[in-house]
Amino acid sequence: MSELLTSLDIVNQSFKKSLRGYDPTEVDEFLDHVAETLQNYNARNKELERELTAKEESLAEYDRMKDVLHEALLMAQKSADERVKSARAQADKILSDAKAQADDICREAAAEAERLRVGVQQIRNIRDLYAQEFRGILAKFDTQLNQALNSSLGGAVESVLEGLETPPAKESAAEESDEVELKADKKDFEAACGILGVDPRDILGAK
Repeated sequence: MSELLTSLDIVNQSFKKSLRGYDPTEVDEFLDHVAETLQNYNARNKELERELTAKEESLAEYDRMKDVLHEALLMAQKSADERVKSARAQADKILSDAKAQADDICREAAAEAERLRVGVQQIRNIRDLYAQEFRGILAKFDTQLNQALNSSLGGAVESVLEGLETPPAKESAAEESDEVELKADKKDFEAACGILGVDPRDILGAK
């Protein structure tokens, strides 16, 4: 491939003269114009080459920035995924702990309710037992009261109420045994009247 002509080559170019050739002046003028035009094209070409080089450098910089941004985007995406995963794991743990705590509270509440139920049942059983014993005491005193009314109301009442303060003289072992039993009955009777909140004299009709 032949070398490219420059504007100086065109200016210095000479041609042989012939009888029927072109006018040398016109040829020279045209060559000068061609040389000037070529020179302008060369200058423009160099300018475009500089611009192209600058664009290529900018493009290379953009490529580097793109790689950096892409890497940063990947890191940000990875970090976001890890944070989302961590947040989900933490949320799952919180829900699991809350469910376990709620289950423990429910179990404790159920156990406490069962203990209260058993306690209430025990209280009811004790109440029924005391009621049964109290009815027995009332029945016993009712029997003693009827016996006292049938035999001698006045003497029985006085002996029951004054037995502890001025005990009578003991004449025999049998009388002493009867007196001890009478005192025990009197104490049971007074205890029952204390529970009922009444005066034993009012029940017996004594003065």
